Amino acid sequence: MSTTNYLTRILVVDDDENYLASIRRIMRGHFIIVTTTDPVQALKIIKYQGPFAVVISDFRMPFMNGIELFSKIVTIDNRIQRIMLTGCAELQMAIDAVNRGKITAFLTKPTPAGTIRMVVLDAIRTYNEYLAGESATFEIQTSLLSGKEHSTNLYSPLTVKETEILSWLAKGCSNGEISIKLNITVGTVKCHVNNLFGKMGVNSRNKVVAKAMELGLLKTSDVQ
Repeated sequence: MSTTNYLTRILVVDDDENYLASIRRIMRGHFIIVTTTDPVQALKIIKYQGPFAVVISDFRMPFMNGIELFSKIVTIDNRIQRIMLTGCAELQMAIDAVNRGKITAFLTKPTPAGTIRMVVLDAIRTYNEYLAGESATFEIQTSLLSGKEHSTNLYSPLTVKETEILSWLAKGCSNGEISIKLNITVGTVKCHVNNLFGKMGVNSRNKVVAKAMELGLLKTSDVQ
């Protein structure tokens, strides 16, 4: 992936200005960061000042909580990665965040600066790989419409993470099992799997494995 198109912009939403100042300090020099204390304003920022690769939000905020904010963000751009960072770790809130907000990661305050940066970097990579997958899908569709034959040159090269996930898919592992083996979130696994679908021009796990074997990316011995 070309680094010139690699998006590192993140938006942080928290009604605690002191916490935003802290986040700006630990992110400075690592990512391009925009902050706001108002979740309603955050939606306007996304719409008029985007794109953003990642949005980090607190849960308890006036006018709109973090789950409601993420739900609205999904309707604007479902590629944006969503990280819940909150001091409230109630089980039901976590469940709602996953189901309604479709979060990428769930972190509780206080979280070490290094951990936050690592999770954000992983989310940024997922966002950019998602865009790369869309680009590859467009190239495949264009080639098909122009009447060109399928060849391995139509497919965008797989990233290291996609190659790892492909090998586990071939072994019949579920998204949950892959997330544990690679120490990434289930949401991140799903994004990588969708990228594989796009790059291979298929719509199922079995088909992506079959296509990978056809292209020589997997051997018969790799498949369960």
